[in-house]
Amino acid sequence: MDLADHFRAIVANWWRILLVALVVGVGTYAWSNSRDPVFKAESLLSVAGDDVVDLQAGTTQDQLSFRAEYFAAIGMTTAVAGRAADVEHLPYTATEMLDRYKMVTSNTSGLILVSASAGSPEAAERIARGVATALGEVVADDQTAARAEREGQIGRRISAIEEAMSRVAPRSTEWAAYDQALALNKTALIDAQSQGFFRISVVTQALAADSPVSPRPERDALLYFLIACVLTSESLVVARAFSDRLARSTDSASVTELTGLPVLTMVPRGPGPDVVEAFRTLRTNLMLLGDAGKPRTVAIVSPNPGSGKSFVSTNLAEAVAGVDASVVIIDADLRRPVLHTRLRCNREPGLSDALRGGSISDSLHDVSGPPNLRLMPSGSPVSDTAGMLGGGALRHLLDTMIDLDLVVVDTPPGAAYADALAVASQCDATLVVLDARSTRRRPTKALIAALERTGANLVGVVVNGARVNRRDTYGYERT
Repeated sequence: MDLADHFRAIVANWWRILLVALVVGVGTYAWSNSRDPVFKAESLLSVAGDDVVDLQAGTTQDQLSFRAEYFAAIGMTTAVAGRAADVEHLPYTATEMLDRYKMVTSNTSGLILVSASAGSPEAAERIARGVATALGEVVADDQTAARAEREGQIGRRISAIEEAMSRVAPRSTEWAAYDQALALNKTALIDAQSQGFFRISVVTQALAADSPVSPRPERDALLYFLIACVLTSESLVVARAFSDRLARSTDSASVTELTGLPVLTMVPRGPGPDVVEAFRTLRTNLMLLGDAGKPRTVAIVSPNPGSGKSFVSTNLAEAVAGVDASVVIIDADLRRPVLHTRLRCNREPGLSDALRGGSISDSLHDVSGPPNLRLMPSGSPVSDTAGMLGGGALRHLLDTMIDLDLVVVDTPPGAAYADALAVASQCDATLVVLDARSTRRRPTKALIAALERTGANLVGVVVNGARVNRRDTYGYERT
């Protein structure tokens, strides 16, 4: 399915797409409108107190950022959440509080953003304010405890040194060493007592907007309406693409139901003896057409490029020539001929030259393979291909080949050009080639209807690239 088919499928189903999107949009609006409103309050905190620059002149921006991340992690603990609920007398447990706020560090070093949500602006503000207060208290308690522990450790070392000094002779070498250690620890104690704290200070007070952040019925309904339009459109396109494909199997009944024509053979994928046997089956079916009679001229048509028309034309001709029948392949694809390349002969002179009055015998080229198989290539380029093929000259050319057992005429894709219709209407029989992987149902039906309008004698279908179950094939025992 190309882009044009994609948009055609959407346009053809616009009312279905709109209906589904409207149902989704209205349902989303009703659901969103029924939800309780949620208000949001934010408070910006700083991890540095007013005197941190003086007391900790060595503090860097990276240290502040680390502290902000550290304190934000502390803020998301049950200890802070529970204390925040107690500070503001909120009716929530610590776990419930954690669900109502979050903390993120700002890109600016040393800042923490507290974002709280609740069913009213006042409640959201109280949660944010309580969290800021509780975090400040927990951080202060933590650092006070850490200072006390540090001072206690140094004080115990000082006591131990002083006791040791009392047991040695004053002014001795050992006493001097103790005295130096005592001085160092007293200096450390003074540093510990004078060291400033990282403090949590409020930069902006918690303030909630008058309008809720959710739900937003109009926004939600519009968003889901657009999403439903896209998803429904693409779903219908995919459904149409898959429903338009041929079955990749040996189910000839479904192909016959689609085309109204018998399946004369199923050509499996890839080379091998099964492919040869498939074209022998096609040869036999053509010879036993019953009331239609054995055709002498056969047009090979298909609805789309790449379906394997030229492959079928070549192999059918070789299969018929294999039983000592005289066969000619005519390349009537004057737009993009390929048979002269595949059968390794010159393109000119060929069909277009013979239709212009040139020698027919000169336009027939010998090819490798059965000696009674020849090719009439497309010939020199033509500007009006449909006019040349449909002007009656082709019918006259085919009538002059009365002594041949079979003339196979390869054509361009029937769904794209009128050339195939012109050729098929002048041949005794027409075979429709369908590719199990690429052919679509609608172009196939359109081609068959067009061929019937032109009076073409449709005798059957060849399914190319079919998936054949090897266990169902009959093999010959080697001796």
